[in-house]
Amino acid sequence: RAQLRRVFAVFVPTVLFVLATQFLGIYVASFLLISGFMVFVGRIAWWKSLLTAFVFTAIMFVTFDIAFDVIMPKGPLEAAFGH
Repeated sequence: RAQLRRVFAVFVPTVLFVLATQFLGIYVASFLLISGFMVFVGRIAWWKSLLTAFVFTAIMFVTFDIAFDVIMPKGPLEAAFGH
């Protein structure tokens, strides 16, 4: 029973991430997934989780969108910034 709970603790947020990517874009969905995992699964302080999620998401953006010019799923937030 405990193992099933751990599996669902990863599976459910991952499915929600895939769905959220379609509506929010890859970067907002990634930010939410990383910060959520850190807070709820890792039991890490919320401010450390938000900071880490922001830095990681910014690195992803610079790497994929700017450096490699890869087309990633965009959401309304990226559209508002003109990307």
